[in-house]
Amino acid sequence: MNSIDVGIVSHSPIFAAGIRAVLDRDIGARVIILNSPSSNWPPVATVIIESDNLNQIESTLMICRLSNPEVKSAVFLSPLTLHLAASVMKLGVNILLDKTQGCEQLSHLLRAVLSAECVMVSQSFWTAILPDNLSINHYSIGLTRREFEVLALIDQNYSNTEIAEVLQISVHTVKRHVEHLLRKLNATDRHHCARIAHQVGILHKTRAPLPA
Repeated sequence: MNSIDVGIVSHSPIFAAGIRAVLDRDIGARVIILNSPSSNWPPVATVIIESDNLNQIESTLMICRLSNPEVKSAVFLSPLTLHLAASVMKLGVNILLDKTQGCEQLSHLLRAVLSAECVMVSQSFWTAILPDNLSINHYSIGLTRREFEVLALIDQNYSNTEIAEVLQISVHTVKRHVEHLLRKLNATDRHHCARIAHQVGILHKTRAPLPA
């Protein structure tokens, strides 16, 4: 992954410093600390927001999207703000985590989101996002990068053979990934799998681009 500009909005200098250290070590990102909302913020490829204030999260995303409509976003909430999870996801964020998980996972999650156009949500927030008729026990945020790529191609109606050609893997391996996706999403078939992925926010409503 090429170096990217990552903006951090946080009221905690320690939290911001921890995220900066992880991103610098694992991704080599150019990290920019963004202070109070300002129209003078430089454009960033990804913005990381640590806040329990829905208005601040929304205004931060709005400002970042003015300079870069395709900006990726990660939001860290307190576990005590479970009720905000659904509202935050409606703002179109890519990653939603609770602060107790720390920032060590962030580099892996950013890689997955930037490469697969997926949405990743902390297990602790699923109950606030999933519809009442869906069981949290049937879902997992532990999809691998390859599973996300297969899922995105299934969503675009690619056959197993076509997926194998695009990802340069065997058809047998594709079938194994599809089996994992069906199990993790509790889906009955491929189309059901893609439909659920959109319903619960694993995939954006827009089509994900093909892997490079």
